[in-house]
Amino acid sequence: MHMKKNLSFLAILIVVAFMPALRGLHAQKSFEGTITWTMSIPATGDNEAHPMIIHIKGNKSNVDIDMGASGSVNTYSNLDTRKFYSCVDMSGRKMNYVADMDDPDLKRVTQKATDSLDLKPTGKKETIAGHPAEEFLLTGIKAQGVSLDMSIWAAADFPKEMQETFLHSLNKPGQDPKQNKAMKQLADRGLVPIRVVMRKDGEVAMSMEFVKYEQKSIDDSIVTPPADVKFSPMPKMPGMN
Repeated sequence: MHMKKNLSFLAILIVVAFMPALRGLHAQKSFEGTITWTMSIPATGDNEAHPMIIHIKGNKSNVDIDMGASGSVNTYSNLDTRKFYSCVDMSGRKMNYVADMDDPDLKRVTQKATDSLDLKPTGKKETIAGHPAEEFLLTGIKAQGVSLDMSIWAAADFPKEMQETFLHSLNKPGQDPKQNKAMKQLADRGLVPIRVVMRKDGEVAMSMEFVKYEQKSIDDSIVTPPADVKFSPMPKMPGMN
């Protein structure tokens, strides 16, 4: 059970760590709309692929993950206020937290998972959501006392301006240069991640896969944290010191 909790936290951490990459995909300033992914966390005993929809409007975004009977996760990011909000409802237990994007503890725990990344191509190729993609492997990612291997499938057929937007989203002033190292390596090659799979001892612990993007008008209420929810400061997690 402790291992499952560790892997569940790590899965959410990876979503947060990769959010600039996910948001950067087709997220230029003029873009307003949704990016749809699927996400599954077999490490928690749930093998179903659940929808993960990213809503983008200007410098605000909302990530809505519907985990079916297990619950839901909603995160809100505001690049103007540099605040990150999370609303987690798992098995009837609700947790609502707010954090500063520039909090050194949050940067440190993400950095620990990405410091020594060495991105290696495997030679495998596959068409994902209509995009020819190739696989890259990262081994020995350590966080929360768990060692995981990650495969990243990336595509090179997205428009150049979108690739540049992707790279720009990863190079924020003041951001630790080691953070999101693997994503920057891909961006430097003109590649955009469209599938991420994490394995523990050869078994899939978590996976995410790009489905589609849609340009459309987004109501401001969708990318704004609910006013009737009281948010507490995000607690210190193991590894945040």
